Amino acid sequence: MAADQKATVVSAGSEQAIRVGKTVISRPFGVELVDRLAVVGSYPVKGAQLHLIRGTSAGDCPARYAVIVARPGQAPQVGQSFGTCSTAAQPRLRRGEFTVAMPASPAGGPLVQFHYANGRMHPRQATLTQGAGITGTATTPTPAVCRPAHSIDAAAQAAAIDGFERDWPKAYRRTGSLKKITFSQGQMRRLTTDLACMASWPAGDRRVAELATPLFRSKQHRAAAFAALESVQRDPDADANLKAVTRSFSAEMRYRVALDPVI
Repeated sequence: MAADQKATVVSAGSEQAIRVGKTVISRPFGVELVDRLAVVGSYPVKGAQLHLIRGTSAGDCPARYAVIVARPGQAPQVGQSFGTCSTAAQPRLRRGEFTVAMPASPAGGPLVQFHYANGRMHPRQATLTQGAGITGTATTPTPAVCRPAHSIDAAAQAAAIDGFERDWPKAYRRTGSLKKITFSQGQMRRLTTDLACMASWPAGDRRVAELATPLFRSKQHRAAAFAALESVQRDPDADANLKAVTRSFSAEMRYRVALDPVI
C-alpha cells in the first residue's frame, strides 16, 4: 500500500480523527458522534484503497461503520455511514468485491450484508434462516430456523427486503424464463424456506409473495415448490416458528395460484 493511501487513527484536539496519507479527516461520521475510532482494515478494489472505519460509542448504537476511498492523486472520500449498530462486522474481499456482513442488531440475529459499489456501501439481502439462503448450493435439505419478526428491528427487515427485491434473479420473475432453470431438492427447500421466512415479516408480507408467485405458478416448479414447504412442516428437526411460517406461506401461495391458475 502506498504511503499516501495508508489510514491511521490520530488525535485531533480532544477527539480522534483518521489520517489518510497527509489528509486528516475529522469526524468521519459527521453529526453522528462516536467515542472511539478504529481502522478495521484496508482493501484494494478497482484502482482504489478502501479503509473500513468503525466508530464506537455508548448507547443504543454501539458501532457505526464507514468506508474511506483513497485513490492516487485524489483527496480521500468518506462514504455515508452504514451498519446495524453491531460491533461484530465481518469484512471480506473476494474477486474484487468488497462486502461487510454483520448481525441484524447489536444483540445478534441473522446476518445482514453490505457491498461496495459506486463509492458507497449498499445493503444486500440478509441470511434469513440459519443454514439457508436463496443463493445456497446445497443439494440436500438442511434443517433451519426462521427468526421471528419481533426479533429483528424494522430497519434490518427493510434492508433485507430491499436487497431481496434488487437481487431476485430476472429469470425467476417470469414463468416463461423459469422453464430454463433447474433446482435441486436442497436448493428448492432453501429457496422456499427463505421466501416463507421473509414473507412472515411485516416489511415483506406482500412484496415477497408477489415476486414468488411466478415460481409457484410455473408448471415445471410448482409441485416441487409446494412439496419443499410441506417437507419442512413434516421435518422433526425444524423449529416451530419455521413450520408455522412455511404453512402460512404455502396457504398464501395456493390462494394466489388459484386466483391466477396455470394455463
